[in-house]
Amino acid sequence: MYTIENDYLRVGVLQKGAELRSVVDKRDRYEWIWQADERFWAKSSPILFPIVGALKEGRFIHAGQTYQLPRHGFARDIDFDIVETTITRIVFALDANDSTRYCFPFDFSLRVTYELKENRLEVGYTVFNPNSDELYFSLGAHPAFNCTYDQVGTSCCLEFPADDIVERYYLHNNLFSKTSDTVKLESHCLFLNKDTFKEDAWIFKHLNSNSVHLKSINRKLTFSFEGFPYFGLWSAPGGAFICLEPWQGLPDHADHNLLFSEKEGIVKLDKGETWEAKWSIVI
Repeated sequence: MYTIENDYLRVGVLQKGAELRSVVDKRDRYEWIWQADERFWAKSSPILFPIVGALKEGRFIHAGQTYQLPRHGFARDIDFDIVETTITRIVFALDANDSTRYCFPFDFSLRVTYELKENRLEVGYTVFNPNSDELYFSLGAHPAFNCTYDQVGTSCCLEFPADDIVERYYLHNNLFSKTSDTVKLESHCLFLNKDTFKEDAWIFKHLNSNSVHLKSINRKLTFSFEGFPYFGLWSAPGGAFICLEPWQGLPDHADHNLLFSEKEGIVKLDKGETWEAKWSIVI
């Protein structure tokens, strides 16, 4: 595991998947990141690329050819290259190769940057199209933060500063459902309990807030995101964590025609174009 740190935070990142694995507050040595307990969920913060969620029938069509991709894509299972490292900053790279082209017929260059600025960790993503053909992709973040909310006498809430109500969309058999309902927040807060995710993830498409505050037992974390139009929440049954997930892209709709270029939220880059987005936490 590679480490960056300053006077406030110590951050650990794996080379496999360029996955964030640790954020420790040096003031009290508190670990904010879920430690991938395989009894509940064996990940901490996978990068979702080149798709977010599942494809209908596990496949997509592009230029008349059919390709298969696993849910959330392949980036989380590949060792990234390290192209820059300092005490407070590290940059990972993943470029298209023969293995990725077998299931994803596009050239791409993905860079993931972790950088500390006092008590803030910034995580940035850059996707570049180096080829003459168009590049289609989606990208999402999936960081899991320690949060205990199933025990008697404990509570954990998410505050959406710019929202009084939120519209929640559902997944059905891992596909995006057009069904939604409206949830009224209590003083801008969504209080979490053991039943919050009994019907899988919560997905938001029209948030006014571009940050949320995670509050739990005298602790607070502010999570902000830029360049991501969708936002998801999820936790595994019995897991003492909450995933805060900014997304560019969605799982396939149940009635999707399988054409990759027509997925909701898909990004198209022409030759030489770049897409950027980032999220950050302040502790």
